Amino acid sequence: MEKRRSLLLQALRQIFLERRGILKMGQVWLPLSLILFSGTRLASRAELHASLFLLYAVVSKGLATILINDLADREIDRRAAKERWITSLPSPAAIMLPVLLLASGFPALILAGGGPLVLASFTASMILGILYSLKPVRFKERGLGGPLAYALSAAILHALVPWALFRPALWLLPLLFIVVTGDKLVQMLFHQVLDFDSDRAEKVGSFAVRAGRDRAGRALRQILNFALAADAVLLICVLFEVAKEHSPFLWLIGPACLLAVFAAGLYARVISKRARTSTALTERLPWPYLGISYVLFYLLPPLLFLTLAQRQPEIWILAALSALWLLGVSLNILLYDRRK
Repeated sequence: MEKRRSLLLQALRQIFLERRGILKMGQVWLPLSLILFSGTRLASRAELHASLFLLYAVVSKGLATILINDLADREIDRRAAKERWITSLPSPAAIMLPVLLLASGFPALILAGGGPLVLASFTASMILGILYSLKPVRFKERGLGGPLAYALSAAILHALVPWALFRPALWLLPLLFIVVTGDKLVQMLFHQVLDFDSDRAEKVGSFAVRAGRDRAGRALRQILNFALAADAVLLICVLFEVAKEHSPFLWLIGPACLLAVFAAGLYARVISKRARTSTALTERLPWPYLGISYVLFYLLPPLLFLTLAQRQPEIWILAALSALWLLGVSLNILLYDRRK
């Protein structure tokens, strides 16, 4: 009984509190908030209904692919002394859990009102996510195919699926798709460069290992510049859209976002080092990129939902949920202990 309770607590911690759990799916809040803010084909009450089912589908697919990756990397993680709760379950249960999570995403999207394009997009994202980890394809060990498959899977899920579900303005789709793709490529390439020595020792055929540390580092810098430019363009577009509303509250969003970018940069470069909560991410990536990413993906959505809630009270539910996501990510950053 004690062992089961310990395993349950470990699972809950990794799912709800750590960055490898649902916090990793926070990119969906940016597309969802911008889509609802710009106007959709659905009535206001239907928007909330569709949004909640969409969020479930995104979380179920995201968690399932993380669990599949943990199962596929069981031996590598064991040698690296990494604990993954899913690997402690009996094999039938460990396999069935991600399968059920993936399957449950389809009825959720159907209940949300998703048509063939929504379901086809979700399927494409799911297949890429599975093949990223599983043999015989295992994009993870196929050089550049790994980062591309990972980024495309996330961009389809977080940008294309919501857009196809709500059908807002067309200009949102390419911008959101590019921004999410850039964010995921930066994350993937950064961790591959960081894990270069361990991956080479484990004979993992990642892009960094196949291309070499220097070449992978140059590729990371180029993608970083691209992602930073895309983030800045999207933020400017959002601020222009906000300005059209002529609301006193909305005029505060621009200064709040700009202030948050510099505050995030100050934390990454100064405060986190003094507090010993800095990570390789905050120490090595440019502070403008870290600041704009934090503002776009986590701070901006609750602000936009709060604005929408002024005229659509039911949107308070989304505002509260996105604020909890913001709180979780922020605490995860602030309380990180690099000495552990």
